[in-house]
Amino acid sequence: MKALIFDYRFVIAVILAAVIYALLDWQNAKQKIYQLMLLAKSQAKDAVLKSGKEQEEWVIKNAYKYLPKRITILIPEQTMRKIVKILYKAAKDYLDDGKLNNSQE
Repeated sequence: MKALIFDYRFVIAVILAAVIYALLDWQNAKQKIYQLMLLAKSQAKDAVLKSGKEQEEWVIKNAYKYLPKRITILIPEQTMRKIVKILYKAAKDYLDDGKLNNSQE
């Protein structure tokens, strides 16, 4: 019985550690995608990227280059496209009034 309790606690600790690691890794991934979005905007000002669609494609392509393989293996291109759109919308909302309150539609 005592060994069973130890195993149960160990499994919970491992699962908790995995969840915390995944959350921290997700925060790093979001930060990298935001950096890529800013770099794409900078290239748009330099006339390297002409349209918003080109900027989006550039961010998606480079996200696969610069994010850790353990993340990119699990994320298909359609999902990465959705993530980039969500993060772009969140960035626009935050830049609007300094709050994430869905004021930008």
